[in-house]
Amino acid sequence: MEQLANAPLARYTTLKIGGEADRLCMPASAEELADLLDRLKRETQEWHVLGGGSNLLISSHGVPGTVIRVTQITQITNPEEGVIEAGTGVRLPHLARHAASLGLSGLEFAVGIPGCVGGGVVMNAGAHGSCLANIVESATVFDTRRWNTVTLSNAELGFRYRKSNIDPEQQIVLSARFRLTPEQKDKIDSRIRQNEEYRWRTQPLSWPSAGSTFKNPEPERCAGFLLDRAGAKQLREGKAAVSAVHANFVINMGGATSMEVTTLLSRMQDCVYKAFEVRLKPEWKRLGVFSPEEVEVWNGEA
Repeated sequence: MEQLANAPLARYTTLKIGGEADRLCMPASAEELADLLDRLKRETQEWHVLGGGSNLLISSHGVPGTVIRVTQITQITNPEEGVIEAGTGVRLPHLARHAASLGLSGLEFAVGIPGCVGGGVVMNAGAHGSCLANIVESATVFDTRRWNTVTLSNAELGFRYRKSNIDPEQQIVLSARFRLTPEQKDKIDSRIRQNEEYRWRTQPLSWPSAGSTFKNPEPERCAGFLLDRAGAKQLREGKAAVSAVHANFVINMGGATSMEVTTLLSRMQDCVYKAFEVRLKPEWKRLGVFSPEEVEVWNGEA
C-alpha cells in the first residue's frame, strides 16, 4: 500500500484545490483498507476517505490525520446475469462503458459523472434524469461504529435527492451491485455518445471544477437557471469564478484558494436570494479545516 507524508491533496481533486494531509494512504484492495482501518483504530488516529475528488472542496489549510484514497480499489465482476458488482474506486464513466460493452443498459447517465462508485452511492449521483438509486441493488459497507461489514439493500440505503443514509464519516462503501437491463449495444452506445456530447456542450470542461455547485432547490427549479437569471455569471473572487458556460459551475482559473471559493459560493447564494428569495445549498462536500464563517455557507448540509 502506497503511503505519503505531508501529501498535497490538490492534485487528487477535480477542482485542483487542497492543502496537505498529514498522511495519505492508498490501499489497493478492500483487505488492505480493512487492515489500515484496524491500525488507525489501534493508534486512535483521525481518518477521512477520499474518492475521485469531484463534488468536493478541500481546505487550502490542509486535512489533519490520515486521508484514505480508495481509487485503487477497482475490481469489477459480473456475478449473475444483468448484475455488475464494482469496487468503491471504480470511476463511474468507466463503469458505464464497461456495462455497455456487456450489453447492459442503465448506467448511460453516469458517463459524464467524474466521481467513483463509493462517493456516487453516498450522494446518489445522477444526471440526465436518472440516478444511482434507480439501479443500485445493494452496497457492501464497512461500518466503523460496529466495526463490521454489512450489505445494505436499496431500501436500507435510503436514497433521496443527492443523499443516502450512509454517513461517510463512519461508514465506507466497499462495493456496490447494480441491477441493469440487457439491450442492444448500439442503442446503449448511442445514448452514451449523446450524453457525452451534451456534457461537452454545456459544461466548462476546459477548467478545473468540482461539478454542479448547488443542489436544485426543487425538482422544477434548476439552480443553474436561478443563478443565470440572478446575474451570477459575472461573479468572481480572486482566482475563482462562476463559469460563463454554466452558472452552476465554479471554476479554478489557476491558484484559487478554498477561502476564495467559499466566499464566491456565499456571494452566489446572496445573489439568488436577493432575486428569488431562495437559499441555495451546496451539492459539494467539504474536507479539512474551515472557519465558522466558511462552514455557514453549507447551512448545516455538509
